[in-house]
Amino acid sequence: EMDSRTGIWQLKRLVVQHCTWGGSSAGTREFVEKVLPEWKKRFPQIPVEVKIKKNRHPYLHGEYQNGRQKDVGLRNQDVDAVTTYMDLLANQWGGKHASITHNGKRVETKAQSVQGLWTPYLNRPSSQE
Repeated sequence: EMDSRTGIWQLKRLVVQHCTWGGSSAGTREFVEKVLPEWKKRFPQIPVEVKIKKNRHPYLHGEYQNGRQKDVGLRNQDVDAVTTYMDLLANQWGGKHASITHNGKRVETKAQSVQGLWTPYLNRPSSQE
């Protein structure tokens, strides 16, 4: 994604790794042969490197301007899924996943807690004393 503050694309480099004959790489191979040239026209600012590794499952590796790296496994994925993951990495800014770490943000859930809902006024003495 282009940073709206600086006007710089955050994805610095993208690596697509796949096997030439493995069954789990079939969708990735088809993507590289048929869809990748068109994808490169949509994102000309992102260099894409294709690596062939024998007997290895396919994956994407993205490197961002802030130094962070993200990997996405492509085992048994079809062409549409590979395209979706390529677009996902291209449009991210390279930060941590907030859904995994919560990053200090409030977490809401639909399930009720046995202990009840916490509020900032829970352990304060009442003003009626």
